[in-house]
Amino acid sequence: MDFLSRLSKKEKRLFYITVAVVALVLFDRVVFRPVMEKLDDLNEKISIEEKKLEKSMLIIAQDATISEEYKKFAQSIKQEQSDEEAIAGLLSSIEKMGKSVAVFIQDIKPNAVDKSEFYKKYSVKIEAETKISNLADFIYQLENSPQLLRVSDFRLTPQKKEGLLKVNMTVTEILIN
Repeated sequence: MDFLSRLSKKEKRLFYITVAVVALVLFDRVVFRPVMEKLDDLNEKISIEEKKLEKSMLIIAQDATISEEYKKFAQSIKQEQSDEEAIAGLLSSIEKMGKSVAVFIQDIKPNAVDKSEFYKKYSVKIEAETKISNLADFIYQLENSPQLLRVSDFRLTPQKKEGLLKVNMTVTEILIN
């Protein structure tokens, strides 16, 4: 306190103001800014979680519609027949699609059934002959059929006949157990 007693009244006032300013700056740097940054971070996290909640509420509001659509879809791919009947149906539908777009199926062979816990995957090897435009229509019909049909393997070989292609492909269908 010797230091303060030697200062004049004006210097003491300046000293107290300086100490107050230094204390305020320290308070700002040590306490106030970290607290404000933490609050900003928490507010940002809250807004992100609110957006997630809004999306979830929207999905919950559509629960009945989604469940109805699922039931319709699940019934169309649910297996209600034996493996042999499913393969016969698959072969029949592929042959009908082939005839409708002038794809001449020369050979069609079913492969072994790939069984999983939740579904069965049926595959068929097809050997056919057609023009490229008809082949495109055939693949389009397969991929857009109400059944879950997919072309999984595909090989083309040009034929000596004008514009014809020899096609080897594997078509798969998935049915839920």
